[in-house]
Amino acid sequence: MLIHGATGGVGQCATPLASRQGAHVTASTSTHGLPCARELGADVVVDHTAGPWDAGMEPVDLVFDTAGGERLAGSTGVLREGGRLVSVAEEPPQATGVSSVYLVVEPNREQLAQISGLLDGGWPPPAIDSVYTLEQAARAFERNMAADKRGKVVLAVAP
Repeated sequence: MLIHGATGGVGQCATPLASRQGAHVTASTSTHGLPCARELGADVVVDHTAGPWDAGMEPVDLVFDTAGGERLAGSTGVLREGGRLVSVAEEPPQATGVSSVYLVVEPNREQLAQISGLLDGGWPPPAIDSVYTLEQAARAFERNMAADKRGKVVLAVAP
C-alpha cells in the first residue's frame, strides 16, 4: 500500500492504522516528514521532493492519496493490474485495469464510535498543527493550504 501525504492530518491516522492492520506501507512525504512517517509505522518512506517519487517503486495494490497534485496524477503508474486508487484530496485519474474513486467523507456514527474506542484505548490523537479563533478563519484557511503544515488546523469556537 502507498499513502501519499502520510504525515499530514489524514495521513497521520491512515499510516499507523494500515500498518497495525498488517499492510506493508510505503509513505510519500516531504523531506522534513521522513522521520515522522517512520515513527507512524511506514515500512518504506519516499521523499517526493527529492526527485521522481515513483523511481524504482515496486507495484502496489492500493494507493491512498491525501495530497492530490502530481503524486495523484502519477499514481495509476505504480498500481498493479486490478489495483485501487482512492483519493480524499481530489478526483483521481481513471486508467484501464485499475479502479479509481474519489472518497467524500461523511459522518458515520458507527465509524466515529470505532475511532473513539481507539482513542480511549491509547491510540494517539490526530496531530494538531495550529489553532485559530473564528475571527482568524481566513488565516486558518491559508495555514491549511500551506505545504509545511503537519496535522490538523483547528478553528476554536468560543461557547
